Amino acid sequence: MKNPIMITNPRHAIEAVACCGLLLAGSVAHAENSYEGLWVGRVALSHVNEVSIPLDEENIPIAPDPNVPTPAHDEAYLRLILHVNGAGQVNLLKDVAILKQDEGASGTITGSESDYVLVTDDRLYADFPAQEAVRIASAVFDFGDSKATDAVDDLIDAIIDEVAPSVLSNNLSSASEDGELRQAEDDAQAVAEAAADLVVVSNDVAGAFGRYLLDNLPSATLTTIATTEPLDLDDLRDKAVELRDASFYSDSRAINMLADMEAAVANAPDADAKEAAAHNVVSRYADTANEYQRFINGRSVGDMIVDAAQAAGVAAVSNAPVRAAVNAVPSVQQVRLDAPNAQDKTYDDTAATSAVETVLDAVINSAASNTATQVSDVADDAEAAGLNALQNDVPRYALQTQAPTTDYTDFIRSDAYLDAVETASEAAALAAVKEAKNDPFHDETTLRNAAKLGAVNALRNVYGEAARARQTELPMAGEFGVGLGDPRLVSTIASTNAPLASSGALTATLLLPASHPTNPFRHRRHPDHTVGLDIQRDIRIDFDGDSTNQLERVSIGVDQISGTYREEIFGLHKPLGPNPDSNPVGLKVEGKFELNRISHIDTLNAL
Repeated sequence: MKNPIMITNPRHAIEAVACCGLLLAGSVAHAENSYEGLWVGRVALSHVNEVSIPLDEENIPIAPDPNVPTPAHDEAYLRLILHVNGAGQVNLLKDVAILKQDEGASGTITGSESDYVLVTDDRLYADFPAQEAVRIASAVFDFGDSKATDAVDDLIDAIIDEVAPSVLSNNLSSASEDGELRQAEDDAQAVAEAAADLVVVSNDVAGAFGRYLLDNLPSATLTTIATTEPLDLDDLRDKAVELRDASFYSDSRAINMLADMEAAVANAPDADAKEAAAHNVVSRYADTANEYQRFINGRSVGDMIVDAAQAAGVAAVSNAPVRAAVNAVPSVQQVRLDAPNAQDKTYDDTAATSAVETVLDAVINSAASNTATQVSDVADDAEAAGLNALQNDVPRYALQTQAPTTDYTDFIRSDAYLDAVETASEAAALAAVKEAKNDPFHDETTLRNAAKLGAVNALRNVYGEAARARQTELPMAGEFGVGLGDPRLVSTIASTNAPLASSGALTATLLLPASHPTNPFRHRRHPDHTVGLDIQRDIRIDFDGDSTNQLERVSIGVDQISGTYREEIFGLHKPLGPNPDSNPVGLKVEGKFELNRISHIDTLNAL
């Protein structure tokens, strides 16, 4: 397909955003004051903390408070793109394309929102018809999946934990024979590979979670647990904690799943309902690709609603059975066949099939009760009823934000990562033995540094592979909404007794690992540094207004929300503050933002 159009000028971007909001606003009913959809706008950074220490008239240093960003000479502008899904979860986006789903799409964005999909992964563009789409991007948030690089670091750490003490125990020196040196290398490499093999297995987070479900919660066992009173999850919780602690990834999905299952079962009135609730919860956690919500918001379901409404309109006007007419529609039959494919096969998951029937019932009931005499009138009302049911009556589920990305899993299972065990172990052992031979004052610390440097250098290509792992959305913790958080600028409250609230409405962290190939501060030529520093960006967003206020409507179909954006950056400068070791302060910036809602589409990358 043609490349989507990229909006580059910030002023033009805001104008285009407002235009898109006008064109995409439409036929789908939405809950009052709900926030789901795509929000685009800009941040005007106007305050920054001072890192220099000026002198007064008597040449006495006057250190400014690094915790208080002060007004800058000018403003810097960032584009901010947020998406709120149907469960209220917020993702920070680096780019998004608005693509039309139907064949023969024109280059103009018109029509109902149900005709469009929001795509954040450019690898999916080929799944849509050729068109000139709108793509909105922000270069400031060009993040990737840093977990892949972390996995390489974790592998190296496990290796040097074994290599350094192994080499130290041999009491090597410049007088050691070649055979003794080779034996020390072989011994260190052997213990390092054994430890690294375990790390490789535990870092396959998707595989480990799948094994947890398979070993502990097969379908029959889940039914027994859910229908037995009192509910006993102690053993499962212990194993869930072990799963979380087995890897640097700290995957707590199993712990969260058990908590959700316990709550769902407790609220169910009888044994059948308890069984259904338990299977539903576990199925959603097993649906790591979000197949269910991508399906119900996808092209096939949208086409089904249109076709079913048209058939229902014809049948209603001609006094024919409406349900029979809808059931005979080819797209309805196909969606009913496809729905089970969006459900987990391991459990009694009926979410997608139930969603389809909920929507079709709304279409049928609307047409059957409609007294209009024109087919188009009945069909339009039936289509609106189906879209309304899809938006408001079909359940949306919270996404599991800790689930590893597909790119992370592919990398962990790649030959590059698997072969790194032997490569890094051999390089670390060789470097540590060389250090022990050449440095008469060597100790475990110097051996660790030498081993780490050797392993890192040996895995340069592997780090390059890890750097290619993508993350198209960054989950944010907290809630999106008017009046949430504390939007006051720090400089305006520094002298008051009302400090800034400790947490924002929304928070997220962007991390560029020290060993990532694009990290500009790797200190490769500094003899005292084996690795550089992580670059960490802590983002905080707070919203203006009282929580009882409605969204501001700035034009037809366009809602607006404003607030304060803050960011604290570590790794670009030495830590600030009176206690930089225990309580470091980074570079701080803040400023006001405005976001316009340009779409109510609540699912990204729908099928």
